[in-house]
Amino acid sequence: MAVNTHRLNCANAKNPGCECSGCGGSLHGWGGWADLAVERPTVRDERRRTFRGAITRNSAGELGFNANNRQQSVDLARLDLADHLWDADPRPKTENRLPREFNVSDKAALTFDNGRMNILADAIMVHPGKEISDGIGNLVRNEQTAREIKKGLARHGWCSLLVALIQLIEKVNKTIGLVADTVKQALKNALSNRLPGHLADQLKDAVVDLVVDRVWSALTRLLEAHFPLLGADTVRVLRMLAVFACPSVERHRDVYQHALVPLMGDGQGLVAEEIKAQVATLFTAWWQRKGPAAAP
Repeated sequence: MAVNTHRLNCANAKNPGCECSGCGGSLHGWGGWADLAVERPTVRDERRRTFRGAITRNSAGELGFNANNRQQSVDLARLDLADHLWDADPRPKTENRLPREFNVSDKAALTFDNGRMNILADAIMVHPGKEISDGIGNLVRNEQTAREIKKGLARHGWCSLLVALIQLIEKVNKTIGLVADTVKQALKNALSNRLPGHLADQLKDAVVDLVVDRVWSALTRLLEAHFPLLGADTVRVLRMLAVFACPSVERHRDVYQHALVPLMGDGQGLVAEEIKAQVATLFTAWWQRKGPAAAP
């Protein structure tokens, strides 16, 4: 069975191309941003200066259209989202820090974005993550193949699942609710193309079934705990989680279109106007180069 190690660079989103096989993507990135959201504002300010300082411009002072600038701009938007999570968190601070832990049974934690996001992440990513990793080890006896599968999940598997869930919640009729078969099939469709292409169809299907069954079980437990899974508040924090968890937004158009763009357009002013303009400028040019979006 493959050993489950997890690199700190992956946890803290320091490497946008991370394909850590230890967590299979379930711990990638979002935990580092969640930590920043409870840190002192001065910590985020220092990180913001670092990102701004890494942006390159030409001799005329014009923004460079390159991968580095796209990454720094997304990270600046992520910092603004972390600022929002801090600002909207009503809990008392200790030495100008907020507590990091949340519990789904604490109904007060369900009333603000920081609580909702962390409870969702713990429920649908952290807790199922180890079961999924162990399950892959049981399905695949070859350690190298198991690592490849986990790297496939880490590339864009989890953020694809989150985007699929966002789209489902946006479409669902609240009087009908989330139908298990509909949700599972949508999540399977989102995940299936993210696994290594050379895997046998039977093995790929088994891995997809494993991941989706664990995520659906987590969603069911949230509903049983009266977590407000439907509605704009939950969609907003799912979008934040997708943006935080995505290893490279410039390689995942769906995260850009269905998570980052709506967050930048949110009426609460989650992202500063300057950063919104910078991201839009850089990514409009980038997607024009990449060509039209694939049909859904």
